[in-house]
Amino acid sequence: MQTIIRNKAKLLQGLQDDIQKRRKILLDIAEYVLQQITPEKLLQGRLPKDLLKKHRRVVIIAIGKAARGMAQACIKELGGKPYKVLYADKGHPLPTIQSIRNAEKIVREAERLTADDLAIVLISGGGSAMFTLPADELSLHDLITTTRELIRSGATIDEINIVRKHLSQVKGGRLAALLEPATVHAFVISDVVGNDLSTIASGPLTPDNSTAQNALRILRKYKVQAPFKVLAHLQKPHSETPKKGAACFKKVRIEIIGDHTTVGMLAQKRAKYHKLRAKVYKNPITGEARKTANKLVQEHHSGLTIAVGETTVTCSGTGFGGRNQEFVLAALGKMQNGQTLLSIGTDGVDGMCPKKVAGAIADTKMLEQAKQHGLDLAAYLKNNDSYTFFKSVGGHIVTGPTGTNLGDLVLMMS
Repeated sequence: MQTIIRNKAKLLQGLQDDIQKRRKILLDIAEYVLQQITPEKLLQGRLPKDLLKKHRRVVIIAIGKAARGMAQACIKELGGKPYKVLYADKGHPLPTIQSIRNAEKIVREAERLTADDLAIVLISGGGSAMFTLPADELSLHDLITTTRELIRSGATIDEINIVRKHLSQVKGGRLAALLEPATVHAFVISDVVGNDLSTIASGPLTPDNSTAQNALRILRKYKVQAPFKVLAHLQKPHSETPKKGAACFKKVRIEIIGDHTTVGMLAQKRAKYHKLRAKVYKNPITGEARKTANKLVQEHHSGLTIAVGETTVTCSGTGFGGRNQEFVLAALGKMQNGQTLLSIGTDGVDGMCPKKVAGAIADTKMLEQAKQHGLDLAAYLKNNDSYTFFKSVGGHIVTGPTGTNLGDLVLMMS
């Protein structure tokens, strides 16, 4: 099978046998999961082969971190070349000028489609940032400032996306309005706990239950200093999004092809291969990363614990890191001898770091190593500097961007 974890050999070097065995098993399970959640495997058999013949034009619109892989898999499934393929896969976690240019191309093509045409829309995690076109009176700077402050505030992804939807020309069901009267078939790789279609990529094809007033309340709740133009826009009627029952949703069909549960089931399958007794969390993990990590350590007793989901980090420090690295760092101080913990983002990119890492793996041997080097775990945690800590002790897991995104995978073994 394809090697995805680039530094696996390095993570296994110089360890005593029992620690090396646990690490090897956890890394194998994580790599197996990543190998099985490629867009090609998730889309296999999903599209009828005669779609190109049934419609005058077939356009593929691919949004998010898995856009390229999903589009390639879709073309393969179609068995022929579509009229046009458009991508929105640049700019994450914050949008860029390229994000806007890509969205503008999609909007122009969407407005040309007729009732005889088909739009295949491929949606994956990261789409909220990558598929960006600010409302007319707003600038990219306005969006970046607001989004950055929301991320740092500890707001949930649902709350961040409610604000994003009301500052956009394409989110919150607005893409569906632009594509009308074409037929729309959408395939979604979900990174959102609960699979709320109005939250995944900020719901470009889905009726929006939230309001502009909800967005304003979220900004006040987290004391976000949003630009004046953002606050003024949210007071205007045209900031509102299409709601349930709108005509633009009548010809839209959406299918989820992979989500958190897919990750958990695959991890459990690989655990059986290793003859491990696995406890799988029934509900996805959410909430503040360090609190959730402490709870998981307390509840783990023996064998293998598998958890999936997506936590958050409230940034009060100035360091680098991501929710997976902070999860492992917070747990490390509570772990016992004979325990090993791994946490990764299935997209291969955890937070905002100087170099891209998927997450981290740790055990109490690493804690001893940190103490020998004079590293204060509590200080790194307080400064939200999990990246620097794991760089110092060699705990990073490096995959590079995986081209897919189904949330996070946490494995703990003893």
